[in-house]
Amino acid sequence: MSNEVDTSRQKSDSRPAGSAGQPSAAALQAEIEAARADLVTSLAQLKEQSAPAALARRSKAAVTGFFVDEYGGVRPERIAMAAGAVVTLVVLRRWRRSRRARRVCVCR
Repeated sequence: MSNEVDTSRQKSDSRPAGSAGQPSAAALQAEIEAARADLVTSLAQLKEQSAPAALARRSKAAVTGFFVDEYGGVRPERIAMAAGAVVTLVVLRRWRRSRRARRVCVCR
């Protein structure tokens, strides 16, 4: 890690120098333009990654990857697990509604 820091310092020190060891205006302007171009590229990549279509594609791939093995076959144990969870949720909601309907008091 320290080698990377030392290398970057050597690169910054190897700029063409003007008077009194200061970098020239052209070198500074070139560095700013390079940083600006890098920023534009990074922002474009972030915009592509956060687009709704890209998010949907990644979500679909994640779900598909959960239910499909590396050879493209379906994983029945995971499908059974998901179906069991859905059935459990439906049963619990209906049970809860029926309990709530029985507890309704018509007291005055």
